[in-house]
Amino acid sequence: MQKLLQIVSEKEKQIKLIVKNAQKMKVLENWLFTELAYTSNAIEGNTLTRKETDRAINQNITTGSKPIKDYLEVRNHADAFRLVLQLSKNKRAISENNILDIHKQILKGIDEDFSGRYRNVRVRISGSNVILPNPAKIYNLMQDFFKWLKTNEFCHAHKAVSAHLKFVSIHPFIDGNGRTARLLANLILLKNGLLPLIIRPRDRKQYINVIEEAQLGANAENYDKFMMNAYIRSMNTYIEMFDDKKPDVQLNQLLKISEFARLAKAPVSTIRYYLRTGKLKPLAKTDSDYMLFSKEQIKEIKKS
Repeated sequence: MQKLLQIVSEKEKQIKLIVKNAQKMKVLENWLFTELAYTSNAIEGNTLTRKETDRAINQNITTGSKPIKDYLEVRNHADAFRLVLQLSKNKRAISENNILDIHKQILKGIDEDFSGRYRNVRVRISGSNVILPNPAKIYNLMQDFFKWLKTNEFCHAHKAVSAHLKFVSIHPFIDGNGRTARLLANLILLKNGLLPLIIRPRDRKQYINVIEEAQLGANAENYDKFMMNAYIRSMNTYIEMFDDKKPDVQLNQLLKISEFARLAKAPVSTIRYYLRTGKLKPLAKTDSDYMLFSKEQIKEIKKS
């Protein structure tokens, strides 16, 4: 964990340079409206692709074969993130009303009766052995949570991921807890001059498992490692977005990992190893979050 924190510290120095650049931040914020709405909702089962999410948010296109709720969810998330950006720019501590307002936006037009309100019934997480707090305890648990939020911690990223775990473990709402928790974690990061953590939909199973493991009383180390790695990956994405040395390649010329491995005459497992160790990085991703590579990258991995 110490090694991960050192990597986080180094990456955050680069991130703070990006944050100071108003032009880059405008580009990033516009991209994040779609990316966070797509990834966060996909984790909860939303069926929209990244492209459909973008159209719903930026072009108001909400017609198609998908459920209307899916379109509402991504538009609501974009509006909730807009609120998070506003809150991140003031110096006041994160309050109860802030969280209730974020949640209210998440469930707007979907479940008005319970949007922005703590639950008054027992709930269970499907397929999980975790016993969530009795609804009678929610208010007091949340007051303790907000007191804890005001405490200082040496690492803002660790504070953000700890807040996420504490929040989902209280599970204060009937629905929308995960989306609200992820926005809360990102609000903490943004308020401290950093950028959001993105959980990839492909990592959903592992994400749920490490949360449940921590909630069932095991050491939270696996959870912390998973979240810190996700944060580092997110920072790498932001840094690469403004890397002038990155080549411009048409998407239709790029290869999926299996095609790339075949041309490189290497097993897919070897390519994945190169990705984990930083020897190789994808140039882009499809709407379904598949990594894409160029033929030129084959020469790079053979040189190293």
